Amino acid sequence: MIVTVIGLLRFGVSLVFGITVSVLFARIEPTRKNRLVTILLCVIFLFVQTTSWWLWGLDLTSKLYPLITHLPLIVIFYFYYKRPLLISAVSMLSGYLCCQAPRWFGFLAGTALGSRLADHIFYIAFVFLAYYFLKRYVAGSVRQLMEKFIFQATT
Repeated sequence: MIVTVIGLLRFGVSLVFGITVSVLFARIEPTRKNRLVTILLCVIFLFVQTTSWWLWGLDLTSKLYPLITHLPLIVIFYFYYKRPLLISAVSMLSGYLCCQAPRWFGFLAGTALGSRLADHIFYIAFVFLAYYFLKRYVAGSVRQLMEKFIFQATT
């Protein structure tokens, strides 16, 4: 039971991490309004994913994930935040890619300790460390690179 509950928590933490990293990379200004919209997006996406999971199961929800999370996030970045389409897409894809390092860390810890619970706990802990590292040391460089190369590609 505890493994299931922590696993669901992991699912939510992963979604929030992916969205917030995507927001960092898309150079969305951290105003009060934008923070509230980001929180609202996290809640809406969690609701949509949970509803999909209840209606169609985890397997189909996993297959629909790009359509119910990634694509809408790109559209929101483009239309609501007025970010260029390429920056919106690359930001979301980069945020998704950043979710893999915590996954590997959790997997290694879970395998070493022989515990699915350890996998979940180490994943969640590493998400917080990864977010700090990405925000402090990586996001600025990623934004500059994206804007430079996307600007060059469109001119």
